[in-house]
Amino acid sequence: MARAPSENPYHHPFEKPLAFDFTVVENQCRECFEIVMATRAIGAFWNSDLEEFSEEPDWSFPLLIGQHQEAAEVRLSTILLSLSASYRALDDQICEERAYQIFKDAQKKQHQGFLVVYEGGAISDSLRECCNKIIHSKDFRPVYDNNSEPRDEGVYHMTGIIELQGSRGKTEWLVSLDIFAFLEAMLETVTFLMSEVTTDHFPAVEGQSNLSQ
Repeated sequence: MARAPSENPYHHPFEKPLAFDFTVVENQCRECFEIVMATRAIGAFWNSDLEEFSEEPDWSFPLLIGQHQEAAEVRLSTILLSLSASYRALDDQICEERAYQIFKDAQKKQHQGFLVVYEGGAISDSLRECCNKIIHSKDFRPVYDNNSEPRDEGVYHMTGIIELQGSRGKTEWLVSLDIFAFLEAMLETVTFLMSEVTTDHFPAVEGQSNLSQ
């Protein structure tokens, strides 16, 4: 039923947390995975065997491949930024809940390393800190490999590792992120928050599941 125009929605009796749409998060995780994996598949369209006939190798579908190559990194960074902001907001809202803390501790032990730190001193290896580094990175650089072919040969694809570089104050930091572990942990978080055990015994989360309605 529509709200009467004379009713002020400001005076809602409960807290109004930011929306966290589980379906959107699940779709974004899947899309990031598909972007990375697509870079591994395009090698099937590289006609390297033409060299045997003294011809220059070429793509079977150069326009399609070009569109993919131009958009892949931009799409990946855009989606990861959205995921990171969503997770940070959710984590701020329910960080004090005991069941959620227990879940996060167990999750961290299971994955044993989201981040590898190269520069910047000690950095917490947590899903939240991964989000911080994505949000604050000045250089977003997926790592590529060509299956150990010589440098100028083979077809390069994303490995699933992303190097992130930025600064905090005057301190420069450089880390690498395992994107597969990151996305898996995001989906685990959604699964945990939507579980029957959670909704039955975790009132703060029960409200979250209805935020997108």
